[in-house]
Amino acid sequence: MTLWLFQVNRSLTATVIICFNSFHLWNHNVANYSYAGGHTLGFSHCSSFQSRIRNFNATHDIDPSMHPSFAASLRGICPKSNRAKNAGTTMDPSSTTFDNTYFKSILQKKGLFSSDQSLLSTPKTKDLVTKFASSKANFNKAFVSSMIKMSSITGGQEVRKDCRVVN
Repeated sequence: MTLWLFQVNRSLTATVIICFNSFHLWNHNVANYSYAGGHTLGFSHCSSFQSRIRNFNATHDIDPSMHPSFAASLRGICPKSNRAKNAGTTMDPSSTTFDNTYFKSILQKKGLFSSDQSLLSTPKTKDLVTKFASSKANFNKAFVSSMIKMSSITGGQEVRKDCRVVN
């Protein structure tokens, strides 16, 4: 099962790299993954991570890449028969401060989204998560560079205000 999970996460990471290649931003520079640190700010509705905390697959109810206590706390916030339209949680414990807590959370298996946790599935991206978790300055520098690159997106492409919706 661990091999299967590794393959799924590795595939998710590969998909993110393919997306970056399509924007000509990747250039084999893994520091571009710093953009994911934008998840240090904000809020997510239960529907965006519900599949990780219930009925994950035929073998596991909870995504095995998620820390069990983190999954339990999310289940408390997002009950099975959730009727609250605005139920959800912050994307990391310091969601009102731009910092490297997001990367520290990933190392603790407390990434909210599968795409977050998948950053540990390849040696290069895992090393990058570790680097950013240990140094806010390294993260900030790489994030600024990544955002400058994203600001040059042209040709009908856009940086989305809401990741789920085209502007």
